[in-house]
Amino acid sequence: MKTMRFAIVLGAVLLLAMTSVSFASTLDDIKTRGKIVIGTDATYPPMEFHDENNIIVGFDIDLGRALAEVLGVQAEFIDTAWDGIFPALDAKKFDIIMSSTSITEDRLKSKDMSDPYYKTSQAIAVRKDNDSIKGPNDLNGKIVAVQISTTGDFATSAIEGVKEIRRFDTTDKAYIEVMNGRADAVVNDFSEVAYRMKLLTDMKVAAIFNEGQDNYGVTMRKDEKDLLAAINEALKKLKDSGKYDEIHGKWFPKVEK
Repeated sequence: MKTMRFAIVLGAVLLLAMTSVSFASTLDDIKTRGKIVIGTDATYPPMEFHDENNIIVGFDIDLGRALAEVLGVQAEFIDTAWDGIFPALDAKKFDIIMSSTSITEDRLKSKDMSDPYYKTSQAIAVRKDNDSIKGPNDLNGKIVAVQISTTGDFATSAIEGVKEIRRFDTTDKAYIEVMNGRADAVVNDFSEVAYRMKLLTDMKVAAIFNEGQDNYGVTMRKDEKDLLAAINEALKKLKDSGKYDEIHGKWFPKVEK
């Protein structure tokens, strides 16, 4: 009897331990390991990109480190191609995504996203000798280059009469397509296009549309309520303290349309 009673008690203890482990949240894991792992596609200046020393830098990177500091942990970034970044999140390769990820109804069906932390618009970039495109309607009959599965891709797909949409895994390839005369325009977030035009002196911003409709959010797996609340609280603290404005000013000192 004593042996049976001991076995029952031991079983209950083991079950309780297993239950506690199985219900440990991602936020608990982050706090335990002292590190939040962040997925990013570092091909998107000034938000996330490799500098001349091949170090990942950018607005999202600085903001991610600041968020980690508020959470009391370190930040580790994993560079991941955009077309595989959401499956990698689902596979738990990282805890969150910070990669200029727009909050969309479709994404919210399978992911949770934080309160918006950056607002932008869509922009059309063309070669400087191209004066035929002054707005989205002028893309009628044109070939447009985009990064696949981005809001630039979605916005272009919604424009009637576009002759062809050429989709690439990076924005670099989209710009090369236009510079080499194989496409008429690039459509992408204004934050990225404005920065890129400082580097691509043979191109210009032809038009801005869907102004202020594109909001970036921190992305995480569905129903991680503790992590979502912690990220939102950390974002608020960074804005209230002025740290957010400091980071924003570093990467966007003055953006002229």
